[in-house]
Amino acid sequence: MFIILAGYGKTFISPRPGLLKNMKIFIINLENSVARRLQMQKQMSNLGLPFEFIKAVDGRLMSDKQIKQATSIINYAFLPGEIGCALSHQLVYKKMIDDNIDTALILEDDVILHADTGNILVNLNLSNNRPEVVLLSRVNKYLKKPTRNITGHYSLHKTHQATTAHSYLINKQAAESLLTHLYPVWMTADKWTFFEELSLLTVYSVIPHPVSLSEESNSSTININKGNSDLDRQKKETWQELMLKRPLKAKIKHRYRRAVVPLFHKITDQGKG
Repeated sequence: MFIILAGYGKTFISPRPGLLKNMKIFIINLENSVARRLQMQKQMSNLGLPFEFIKAVDGRLMSDKQIKQATSIINYAFLPGEIGCALSHQLVYKKMIDDNIDTALILEDDVILHADTGNILVNLNLSNNRPEVVLLSRVNKYLKKPTRNITGHYSLHKTHQATTAHSYLINKQAAESLLTHLYPVWMTADKWTFFEELSLLTVYSVIPHPVSLSEESNSSTININKGNSDLDRQKKETWQELMLKRPLKAKIKHRYRRAVVPLFHKITDQGKG
């Protein structure tokens, strides 16, 4: 038997409410995405994981004034869906800080959690003093030698390159770091490698990944303009401008990651997902 409390801001109690004692699970969901919400609710209940929905910011409904207030002049995340996505993730970061939440699993509403996810979460502990993120999604590249075993055939690895934000563990220190440095919005929510080069946090990955994208992810509200040549050109120009403005330390870390790390570590390249 389990209890479901309808609506945003309510904790959904699953069959095993005591499974995660020191962790909160938040699912980002647009108010009008009812089918996705119901699917995630059913999935989480079947896995025995307590969770809470976070009402996503719909960038498409923001006025020009609201967008101007919430974004920087030089902004790589200039598409409405990207702005809404970034602000939605930042809502969770702020909630973690306001409610003094040590660790949170942040999910978007178009994912499939593997059956082992609960056991993985129970056996994952993030730092109490250093900003850290653990990706549960498929990553592009990671260091082949694991940091440690998690459970069964799952292990923790240092991430070498990754750009997805649909499923990740984050501690309060990392939430504070990201909220401080990413608002007003100037970058998409998933540039983990870049954030690490800026010394905002350290990124790890669960291998093999226990969370995958569902078929609903093909109907993205973020990348609806993908393939537009004018927007692609604007993206490229903005990225180059931001790269030039990076602090010297970030440029050195970027070079070190690309040129030095592969000399001392075997890198597993899974390619783009």
